[in-house]
Amino acid sequence: MLSCLTLAATLEGREVTTIEGLAKGDQLHPMQAAFIKHDGFQCGYCTSGQICSAVGMLAEARRGQVSHVTENVGRTTTRLTDDEIRERMSGNICRCGAYPGIVAAIQEVHSGRQAAQTWGFATEAQFAMASTASSPSKEDGHETV
Repeated sequence: MLSCLTLAATLEGREVTTIEGLAKGDQLHPMQAAFIKHDGFQCGYCTSGQICSAVGMLAEARRGQVSHVTENVGRTTTRLTDDEIRERMSGNICRCGAYPGIVAAIQEVHSGRQAAQTWGFATEAQFAMASTASSPSKEDGHETV
């Protein structure tokens, strides 16, 4: 179901899972954790929809549902290629272009194989050094930034 196209009143009496409902207390859902790990978001505007769609899409794949890029629709497979993930997620638009991280996060949850985190938080020393390097300086009476 596409939440942006569904009138809430039409869901009366039905169960609806939101992004907040995926986590179990303080324990993030594996897809939420993978999105953080793989930097599958930037501005955050589409992140909730991307994560909920990814969880739903993997459930569809486990049930054997095919997509437009499924090579052999006569053979039931639950293994998804990156192209298959992209096709199944194609209705979710990310203006920031975080698609590589989104596909990596989904692939990690789908395959169960842990991939290395490709980024890290800056240390206090790195932050201080970057702040010092970016502070304006005077050059020939003009401020340079």
